[in-house]
Amino acid sequence: METKKFTIDDKYIDANGHLSEVGYYYYAVQTVWEINKDRGIMPIYEKFNIGPIIFSTNIEFKKEIFLNDIINVKIRFSDIKDSGRKWTRINEVSKEDGSLSAKIISSGAFFNRKTRKVITPPKEIYHKLFI
Repeated sequence: METKKFTIDDKYIDANGHLSEVGYYYYAVQTVWEINKDRGIMPIYEKFNIGPIIFSTNIEFKKEIFLNDIINVKIRFSDIKDSGRKWTRINEVSKEDGSLSAKIISSGAFFNRKTRKVITPPKEIYHKLFI
């Protein structure tokens, strides 16, 4: 999967002088949406009136990230079930030197925005996101 690079600004630096928990989530989710845009998935979500949803997220902190650090956020999927109906997304946040700073593991699915039910995504999304 793709990796996105960010320079840490002061928006998410906490009282301890390092990246706050919400900052890790922000950069992980920002990476997801940038990849969705880069791969042309956003118009498909609109066309089929669907989107991804998250059931649970766990974060494992490994190394601190500080103001002006450069990070890389890599996304990969595992446990893809029922042609993409449910999946696990793993965001790995690494420092510029490649050392792992955090791992964010989310369980999710695709959701029909009209019926409010979990669905199997169209093949157009499956091929752009999981392959």
